[in-house]
Amino acid sequence: MAGKRTLSIILDFCIILCVALSLYFLYGFMEQGMWRNITTGLVLTPIFGIILYEASCRSGKKKVKKREPYISVLTLLGEDDRPIRIWDLTGKVGLIIGKSSEEEQVDMDLSDTDYHTYIDPEHALLNYQESGWWIEDVSARNGISIIRKGKELFPGRHAPVKLEVGDVICIARYTRIAVS
Repeated sequence: MAGKRTLSIILDFCIILCVALSLYFLYGFMEQGMWRNITTGLVLTPIFGIILYEASCRSGKKKVKKREPYISVLTLLGEDDRPIRIWDLTGKVGLIIGKSSEEEQVDMDLSDTDYHTYIDPEHALLNYQESGWWIEDVSARNGISIIRKGKELFPGRHAPVKLEVGDVICIARYTRIAVS
């Protein structure tokens, strides 16, 4: 990295020197005084140098930051991996996963799923921050896990984990929610 920086500085110096010499010789053949030629060269050299430097910087390949895929939908999966229910995350910043009751409503109600008896009223929290969606286990008994690229992650209670497109959230082990 330091070698590239040094080379860049040497190249910049050579460009500025070439422009200065070119201006000097160009104005040297005109019928003007020598000091006027030098002054003009000293004024125009940095300007041309900056223009050439900026042009050389812009002509190089720019590094494009790879953007992460955007998570926009959560899908409740059935036993056969077919979608049962879909939740759109557009415009949302936080959700509660659990079971609704007369006293409290949750955003992702899993009361009617096959394994609802294993799910707590407030089982997990989803929160959106600048870097993406995060899930946090707040259950009292059966917890959550995340299947990511064939591996199962077991986040600790109250230890948020960043979700990725393709993850499958397992609520109380058997209720699966696909992240896309």
